[in-house]
Amino acid sequence: MQTDSLEKITSFLHHMHAMKMALRYKGMPNWENTGIERWDSVAEHSYRMALMAVLYHPYIDEKPNLEKTLKMILVHDIVELLANDFSPMRTHDGAGGHAFDDQAYKTKFDRENDAAEKLFAELPTELGTECVALWKEYAQTKLIPNESTAEGRYAYALDKLEAEMQIVDWAGGGLWNSEKTEHSVAYTNEWTSYDPALSHVAQILGREMKNIEK
Repeated sequence: MQTDSLEKITSFLHHMHAMKMALRYKGMPNWENTGIERWDSVAEHSYRMALMAVLYHPYIDEKPNLEKTLKMILVHDIVELLANDFSPMRTHDGAGGHAFDDQAYKTKFDRENDAAEKLFAELPTELGTECVALWKEYAQTKLIPNESTAEGRYAYALDKLEAEMQIVDWAGGGLWNSEKTEHSVAYTNEWTSYDPALSHVAQILGREMKNIEK
C-alpha cells in the first residue's frame, strides 16, 4: 500500500473544499447589482456539467470517451482557486472579455497554466501529471482549436451550456437584456455548432434566455 500517495491525495481533497466556497460571477462586471440570493459555486457548476456529459452523451454524433470527459470536467476549473475567474464578456484584469478577445484568453491561459502546475503538484506525480494534461487539453480547445480533441470539444461546449442554464435558473439576476442574450448565444453557438444535438440544446437555452430579458 502506497500510504504516502494516499496522504497526498487526502490532503489535496481537503484543499478542494475551497471549490464549494468559490462563487461564480459574483462581483464581476455586469453582475454587481443583481438580485441573486444564492450564488452558484464552482463545484456545483462542475457537478452539473458532469451530469450533462452523461445525459447528453447518447444523443451526440461524435462519441468522446466519457470517463476521460468526466475527469476533464472535474479538474477544468480547479485552477481558479489560484488564478481566479474572469468574465468572458467584459474586459477586466487583463483576462476578462476572453470570449471574443484572443489576447485576453492567452493571458487567462497562462495564469491558469501556472496555477495548474502548482495545484496539481500537491498530488502524487503520476496523478498530478494526468490532471495537468487533462486541464491543458480542455483549455487548448480554444487556444489551439485545430488540435482539439473530442473530449475537449465536448467538455468545452458543456461549460458554455451550463453557464447559460445557470443564468436562466437565476432569471438573469433580474438584469438580463437582449444585448447579453446576443453575446451569450454567439459565444455558446461558437462551441456547440459542431454537433446537432448540442446545437439544439443551445437553441433551447437561447429561447429561455430571451424569456428572462427585462
